[in-house]
Amino acid sequence: MEGTTLEVMLRSALRIDDIDQLRLSPNEGISVIWVDISERLDLAALAVKSAQASSDAEYTWFSGNLSTQNMLVGLRIAMKQPTTAVFTLVYPLERFAGHLLTIAKYGKLWIVPSPPLPHVVGTGGMAAQTFLALVATYAGQGVLLELEAPLVRALRTQLDDWKQTMLPVHARTITGQEE
Repeated sequence: MEGTTLEVMLRSALRIDDIDQLRLSPNEGISVIWVDISERLDLAALAVKSAQASSDAEYTWFSGNLSTQNMLVGLRIAMKQPTTAVFTLVYPLERFAGHLLTIAKYGKLWIVPSPPLPHVVGTGGMAAQTFLALVATYAGQGVLLELEAPLVRALRTQLDDWKQTMLPVHARTITGQEE
């Protein structure tokens, strides 16, 4: 991806307030992404309309700062239905690697248009139905996205490449060795 395009996508990315992982069953889970859409009226409308109709979108993974500890992984989402909207999520890999692994495993993202609930964020013992009800009551339905298999594989490949690149760096840090 061209540097200029990458810079624009990074600057225009939605701020991720927090991410939760919701396990629905041993074989199914969702990455719950709390984003600030206060300045994006089109996304507020999308969140409302998404509860009433299924969504259709084009997704594109991109990355920046390749092969570094500060690597970024981004997802550009161009919604076609229930309304048109384009937005970008950018994940600093070192901070959100575990959450990206959840996306790479299940291929599902639930984008919730609100600051996270302090008592809900990070709760691992809460039943899935209770969590869903609390979040929906507090923030609305949000937008549920399911990535197709090729996109999930592309993310897995990107994460595997990053792990292989970073393994020597982490090993040197642990042993105190320098280049």
